[in-house]
Amino acid sequence: MNRFLNIFFLLFMSFGGFGQNKNWSSELLKMSETDSLYLTAIEKYTIEIDSFYNKYSQTKQPTTIFIENQEYVSKIPDSINGFRIQKIGLGNRKKIFRENKNKLRYVKVSPLTIRNGEFSITLTPYFAELKGKNHLFLSLSDWTRVFFEFKNGRLIYKKTENGGI
Repeated sequence: MNRFLNIFFLLFMSFGGFGQNKNWSSELLKMSETDSLYLTAIEKYTIEIDSFYNKYSQTKQPTTIFIENQEYVSKIPDSINGFRIQKIGLGNRKKIFRENKNKLRYVKVSPLTIRNGEFSITLTPYFAELKGKNHLFLSLSDWTRVFFEFKNGRLIYKKTENGGI
């Protein structure tokens, strides 16, 4: 009986896949206007890494950007402007830190906010170190804020600002 259920389940799952509508699944993968704002913010952050951080920093900047996994960055591609984008969540955090000798630059991307009539997304890179099993230490040094303005019914890129401690 158990074998019969396993075979039935496998056949059901196999035939169920043939009925999927490719247009429907590709619609889910398309970026919305909000998703494209996060993409723009990360693109501008990569430009800042190249122009600002490499200019004023003695150490070479990494080519992988480790981003805290949030739903609003779920559709961000795996590569932007030559930088590899890797999302870190609870499921893969230990593995990623282990692969990077328990130290890496961990970027938190804030949700889209509005303050004094300006829309912005803030990217905050932390020097992160994983100690022990679950002790994550974050050291803040700077941030990048990407501003958008509302024109013709859409949010468009306005400017980028950097700050630090």
